[in-house]
Amino acid sequence: MTPDGIALGAPGVYVAPPVPQPRTATEPMDVAAFVGVAPRGPAYEPADDPSLRGEGTRFVPSVAVPVDSWDAYVEAFGGFEGPGLLPHAVAAYFVQGGRRAYVVRVVHRPAGRPVPEPPGCARYRLPNGLVLRARNEGSWGDRLTVELRFVTRVLAATVRPHGTGRPQDPAGPGLVLQPGAVVPVGSLLRIRAADRPTGEDTAPDAVLATVTRLVRVGRPDAVGSDLVARLDRLVPAPDPLGAQPVVELVEGELTVTDHDPERRRTERLPGLGLRSAHPRSLDAVVLRESRLLAPVDDADAGPADVAVSDDLAALEVRSPLRRGEDRWHLVTEQDLFGAASGGETAGTEGVEVFATVPEVATLVVPDLYARPTPTTAAPPEVPPGAAAFRPCRPGGAGPRAAAEPSRSLEGLVLDPTDPDGLQGVVDRQRRLVEVAGRLQLVALLDVPPGLRAAQVLRWRSWFDSSCAAAYHPWLRAPGPARGAPLVDVPPSAVAAGLLARSELRDGISRGPANERAVGIVDVADQVDDLAHAELHRFGVDVFRLRADGVWLTGARTLSTDPALRQLTVRRLLLLLDRVLRRQLAWTVFEPGDDALRAGLRRHLEQVLGDLGDAGAFAGATPAESWFLQVGRPDEEGTGRLVVQIGVAPSEPMEFIVVHVVLDAEGAIESGLHGSAARVAVVGGPR
Repeated sequence: MTPDGIALGAPGVYVAPPVPQPRTATEPMDVAAFVGVAPRGPAYEPADDPSLRGEGTRFVPSVAVPVDSWDAYVEAFGGFEGPGLLPHAVAAYFVQGGRRAYVVRVVHRPAGRPVPEPPGCARYRLPNGLVLRARNEGSWGDRLTVELRFVTRVLAATVRPHGTGRPQDPAGPGLVLQPGAVVPVGSLLRIRAADRPTGEDTAPDAVLATVTRLVRVGRPDAVGSDLVARLDRLVPAPDPLGAQPVVELVEGELTVTDHDPERRRTERLPGLGLRSAHPRSLDAVVLRESRLLAPVDDADAGPADVAVSDDLAALEVRSPLRRGEDRWHLVTEQDLFGAASGGETAGTEGVEVFATVPEVATLVVPDLYARPTPTTAAPPEVPPGAAAFRPCRPGGAGPRAAAEPSRSLEGLVLDPTDPDGLQGVVDRQRRLVEVAGRLQLVALLDVPPGLRAAQVLRWRSWFDSSCAAAYHPWLRAPGPARGAPLVDVPPSAVAAGLLARSELRDGISRGPANERAVGIVDVADQVDDLAHAELHRFGVDVFRLRADGVWLTGARTLSTDPALRQLTVRRLLLLLDRVLRRQLAWTVFEPGDDALRAGLRRHLEQVLGDLGDAGAFAGATPAESWFLQVGRPDEEGTGRLVVQIGVAPSEPMEFIVVHVVLDAEGAIESGLHGSAARVAVVGGPR
């Protein structure tokens, strides 16, 4: 029986069964993307795209990193020590029930030509002159300890000081490797006389040599051949009694420790080659495997060999040659968005990175702008014995705070309570919505804090897109440290987690509303019933404080089209688009015949049927839920086949209206029905 399931008998030609077409299935839509400022994390990683390297771009500023838990985020990006809202947003997402997210750390890219070397990275110089740098920018790199040890291992080899002179065996020093000895080109060997004690490594007859070539040489007096390692220098010859020198393979072992007081990190990289020609050269392994260090090399000269002393003494460094620099105050709007097309960094900065991350379905940018840092004005001096009054602000919120630009994220500061600042916030959010629509994502927006109800509606009037949803008000959660005051959390991050939790539990047809926010203890602004009804009518999703917690009461988009006002509808259409583009790509090079039409119909009916079983469509039967038309090949022109799909998405029952009638006799009649046109909101979508 063959792997194809064919029973073989007498010799002959057997026809294998046709390979079954891949099964088309729905894709998850719960993965969220976060873009913001972090104290550490991948940035300015080496470019692996040949076209970018051909244009002189050696490092790409932004990298999308998948994280599957809050612990994984802290390991890669640090905790709450930075000035941005990114850690608070990601923490809120995972607390709500999110299972996977992609995070992009935004750093500033200097204007002009491509960056020759990542800026702001701490540097370390080992005693042998080897220079390494922290993997990415930030003062976190000042806490590293780097130790390079040299490990030896005895090889089964015999010294062959001279060649035979044959063309295939040129004269020169070498070693005959015994079977099983693995010695790549570029390996460093230590060869010493056999009668020398192990501790006397500095004896004159101890030689460090590098393997420059491996050749297969025939045996002159026997059948077979030997694998000979050519060396770059002469080595000790066997002594007069025929005792062979001891041959040892020398490898490096790099240990890096990050002495972070909040989270200690340690890396150990064994089996390092000490010459640049080695397949596991130190530079290559550090660049490929380390998350704490990166090599510093000359772009023109390339990586260099690692200098090794004759005694193979370990090397260690505990203080940086050059300290790292936190450069988040330089981050600007352009760093958040990057270049969509054209230029040397197109698609490698900010939100544009997600053009190449197919898993992401929603987009959250908690550091789209930074609010000014409030400073409380000093109270006026009061003469002794005089009455003193505390200046109040409307609503009893305490003394009025004077706003001054933030020194941490000063390049992103906008004050939404100022008309010009609010217009700047709107411009950035509209730009984000445009990017989300182009990348086929849903952007989750935060209504700017500090706005009155009328200002919120005016803010809403700037948007008309089904690829965006807005959330109000900002939320409050306990601070990261014990006893710390409450911190403001962007509601979009909590909504992203609720969206993921809802889909993982109930499927894509379940709207992410009527859900309680975990870990949220208060809201920044109370929304009364009248304001709630008005905001919901205009598509602003509201968080409300109830006796049992903070609940999200809406799941609408910012579209004015009634057919696309529900977030579940937009996400369903995005899901269908993804399935068609990705999972049916195999049809492109198939023969355009009736078999292709039948295969397409079968696959599409399978996907639509699975969605219908999950409650994604309004109809009770497939005929009421969707239609599918697969045209005949070449009807629309040579090489074209047109497929039309129409669906009737289900919409959440947003309003439950209860009628209670009490007549004069005391009889009570009650009725219950749903309505999608009422203004008063009694319950959220279910």
